Amino acid sequence: PQGGSWYPLGGAIQNIVEKKVPGVKLQVLPGAGISNVKGVQEGKADFGFGNAVSTVDGVNGRAPFDKKTDKVCQVATLYFQYFHFVALADSGIMTVADAKGKALTTQQKGNTGEQMTRHVLEVYGLSYDKMKKVNFGSYADSVAQLKDGHAQVFTLITTVPASSVQDIATARQVRVLEVPDDKLKALQKINSGYDKRIIKAGSYA
Repeated sequence: PQGGSWYPLGGAIQNIVEKKVPGVKLQVLPGAGISNVKGVQEGKADFGFGNAVSTVDGVNGRAPFDKKTDKVCQVATLYFQYFHFVALADSGIMTVADAKGKALTTQQKGNTGEQMTRHVLEVYGLSYDKMKKVNFGSYADSVAQLKDGHAQVFTLITTVPASSVQDIATARQVRVLEVPDDKLKALQKINSGYDKRIIKAGSYA
């Protein structure tokens, strides 16, 4: 998404490949975790960035994929990403369950972060229909909404520390919510690509 790290990372890989492999030219195109997997499967791209969750869904032919992505394989793990469920500290939201009836902003559809948001809500018995409102936008849009108080929750998958969350924390106190082990196990039943990662205390102090 806009403001993310994949596009500049793709540019860096392009520079390395074109320098090291004579005669090869790469074109870097914008994309997202789900759409990139679909793009490789459909032959629109030779390779792309993806996430374990989206790739597992593709290989198994589960939604949002219409069929199994039998032309896709994982080549390398470049770095770990962390799912963030960020709430304004003064919103009264202490757990994901408390987000019911609140305004949520997340990544655009086609992004793995949006897909993971639906999964996390699901294991808490929630859905978009149980939120006050849901916005799908860029990091910049989401940051502005939390700063202005138009949304109380922001979800994304990214590195730690996330610059967008740091940006919010300069204006508002935020709380990054825990997904406890029992909910992680429920998530792993939905998709085996989920694993446990710790966002250390003080990352956004």
